[in-house]
Amino acid sequence: MGSLIEYFKKKTATSVLEQAIKHAQKVQECVFKLNEGMILLLKSKDLEKCYDIFHEVDVFEGEADSIRREILTGISKGELNPSVRIDLSHLIKRLDDVANCATGVARRIATIPIKFWEQSSEETIKLIDLMMNTTVKCAEYLDKIVINLLGDRQQVKAFAKEINLLEHEIDIINIKLRKSLQETPYNVNPFTIFTFGNTMDIMEAISDSIEIVADYIMQLLTSSNVL
Repeated sequence: MGSLIEYFKKKTATSVLEQAIKHAQKVQECVFKLNEGMILLLKSKDLEKCYDIFHEVDVFEGEADSIRREILTGISKGELNPSVRIDLSHLIKRLDDVANCATGVARRIATIPIKFWEQSSEETIKLIDLMMNTTVKCAEYLDKIVINLLGDRQQVKAFAKEINLLEHEIDIINIKLRKSLQETPYNVNPFTIFTFGNTMDIMEAISDSIEIVADYIMQLLTSSNVL
């Protein structure tokens, strides 16, 4: 695994590094755009106004996919050590999982009827908002840790620690949200409750995926004796 770190130090890796950073930033945009839609939804409870924003998450995820394919196509044609190719592919795949989760939330949240939001308690809305805000904070470290991995790698450990802490916070918030849902008297189709619960699990998985990226980067650095 350590050979990937050595590869990043070479001038010939410049184009791949630029694409990797571009990919991480596009993945990050998926989370930021999802947050934009969630803020509007929780504030106005108007799905029609939110639909276009949630659709943009899908568009960004598609753009991230295109960058991912370009990177993978590039490294498959280049004369790379097989272990470098595998390690870089794994890193890109883990980043892509973050965008997939953000898109999964955007697609599902748009199917939940207004009736559900109108019947939700203030506590439930507050917890959803907090969960999304904390997810955004976690995502803010995504491009930072990737850029630092490709740079001097001095702050990777600190960024990974912050991601771990935020991911844990989101786990706790999701548990509180589950409790709040059970204490709220809903009069909606049971499948609506199921869909919402599933959607929140996918929202939680955004930070899980970011943590997996951070853990993988730490593994790369540890195996190459950088840390």
